[in-house]
Amino acid sequence: MPSATVHPTPIQLSIETPADPEVAWEALTEPDRVAEWFTDASPVGRAGEEYRLDFGDSVVEGSIVEVELGRRFSHTWRWDGAEEDDETLVTWTVEPLPKGGSRISLEHSGWPATTSDDTSREDHQGYWQAYLEDLAALLAG
Repeated sequence: MPSATVHPTPIQLSIETPADPEVAWEALTEPDRVAEWFTDASPVGRAGEEYRLDFGDSVVEGSIVEVELGRRFSHTWRWDGAEEDDETLVTWTVEPLPKGGSRISLEHSGWPATTSDDTSREDHQGYWQAYLEDLAALLAG
């Protein structure tokens, strides 16, 4: 019996950090800082420019979709060699907290309709949770 088609919901995660928004923004957008908690990343350019994440054994290729300096940026996400329709969207947002520090939010959306036994979205959610914990530790340290 074939698996039913499902429409995965976006992954939505956030952390709060004592780091001010400027420091949090740098941790998301400056390649040297991104490498400290995530992986090798290209600089965040303007909308339409390429954006690449190199994990050593695999690469995510995409392009910048939106940039609101110091606050938010989005980029497409497609594993090297994947089909064109396997492209999703990752959006990072930095917000100041009322008593200091900042909230960093991640949304990974645009998951294609898939089968109920496809674990791709859940795998990504687990990885994102671990990376955000690493980011929180870096910014708290």
